[in-house]
Amino acid sequence: MDIQFQEAQAAEGQAGVLLVPLFQGEDAAPAVRALGRGASWLTGHMGLEDFRAEAGKLLLLHGGRKGSVRVLLAGLGRREDFTPKVLGMAMAAAAKRLSGHKLARPALRLESLRALRLAGRGMREHLLEEAVLGARLGLYAHTACKSAAEGEDAPFLPERMDLLYTRPPSAEEQRALRRALSLAEGICLARDLINGPANQVTPRYLEETAAALAGRHGFGFRSHDQEYLRANGLNAFLAVSLGAAAEPRLLVLEYAPPGTKGEDPVILLGKGITFDSGGISLKPAAGMERMKSDMAGAGAVLGLFAALGAGAKDFCRKRVIGLLPCTENMPGGRASRPGDVVKTLSGKTVEIVNTDAEGRLILCDCLTLAQNMARPAALIDIATLTGACVVGLGEKTAGLFSNDPRLRDKLLELAARNGERFWPMPIWDEDLKTLTEKSAADISNTGPREGGASFAALFLKQFVDKTTPWAHLDIAGPAFQSLETPTLPGGGAVGFGLRTLLDFVLE
Repeated sequence: MDIQFQEAQAAEGQAGVLLVPLFQGEDAAPAVRALGRGASWLTGHMGLEDFRAEAGKLLLLHGGRKGSVRVLLAGLGRREDFTPKVLGMAMAAAAKRLSGHKLARPALRLESLRALRLAGRGMREHLLEEAVLGARLGLYAHTACKSAAEGEDAPFLPERMDLLYTRPPSAEEQRALRRALSLAEGICLARDLINGPANQVTPRYLEETAAALAGRHGFGFRSHDQEYLRANGLNAFLAVSLGAAAEPRLLVLEYAPPGTKGEDPVILLGKGITFDSGGISLKPAAGMERMKSDMAGAGAVLGLFAALGAGAKDFCRKRVIGLLPCTENMPGGRASRPGDVVKTLSGKTVEIVNTDAEGRLILCDCLTLAQNMARPAALIDIATLTGACVVGLGEKTAGLFSNDPRLRDKLLELAARNGERFWPMPIWDEDLKTLTEKSAADISNTGPREGGASFAALFLKQFVDKTTPWAHLDIAGPAFQSLETPTLPGGGAVGFGLRTLLDFVLE
């Protein structure tokens, strides 16, 4: 759905329906006045008086005569409970309702957002961004593998949504629209990749996706194969790939705005296990089909570059590198065994106690590689790394580990602002002996079950220089959801973490 600003007087008559957000228990008169003369019939309407405006509730009203514009009321709940994310959810639910009613060309007046009377620096732009992003995500569907039933019409999707104004949008509002559309582009790509079946979304497929992004938007791009891993000493990464028929790929994307080529980059490292069987340490069969989502970290980084290419790069003044280790983790005659020892790119040796702790193996080599490539201004890895993090924090919250308090606090601040839930988690250096003392190598790739997410982060920390600002985002819980929400129709891949990372590189 295309979303763009339109002057109200010129476009109002073309609108099929006006979207009107309302707070619960408050006078609706300011919202009605904001609609202008086109919806004057709404004044005193019984439906308006009966609508309670609870969060997520919708009510479609008709003017009663042919040609009069429809109005879709969207409840925001109580003002004291409101966050901008509530507006995004309301707009997503509204977009879905319009699709079901086959109502084309919805419109939202900027005055309707202003009529909410929410104070705060940048609030107006934030509300606009949430409304646009919600409307786009509310129409997301992953249908690439579905066949249309005979005689069944394709799902109706509004082709366009107008943002009506009587006073031209400010530069900040124009920026908010472009950010929201760019972000929607990135999230939808990430969701498509993560939702895609593992026999289609292979390391080679991710390579083709990255190459297409680079070609379309002028990013730097390199792809390395299994021979490169072997020749250059990325033996921990190589060990994970040995049981798979699909060859691994190490992908590098780079965005360097003019004048930044020599600057220290932000490096984003995304775990790209396109299917995780657990290897020889085989996972239980129940739920294993969801292991196609074990590349959600790589999907988020690719989605971020898609967002940059779709327009967000106009606001980005930082050099950004995406590093994506992509492979399957499969059992087989060539697969790594529990008890094997490999020498990592850093020179440290690792005992592979459990082949299902494979994510930290591909990441540890790439953490070293990232620091060899450049001195990172910030090095952030994002990975569906541990079930222990899900046990500790639940399915909607990601763990955030870091060696740098300023980097940690900035990421938490950005996540809180955009509604992605992260929780700061500890790394206890004094526990390192648990991974080293009884190992046949310098370090084991797993520790005890208790505190498993922290031990995984502690393992990764051994491959990060003390002077490198580093953060590890364990998104195993929120990356893939079984329950649907207005902005996640049907459940499945979320594209989690992309928004926080994009905000970080833009700031």
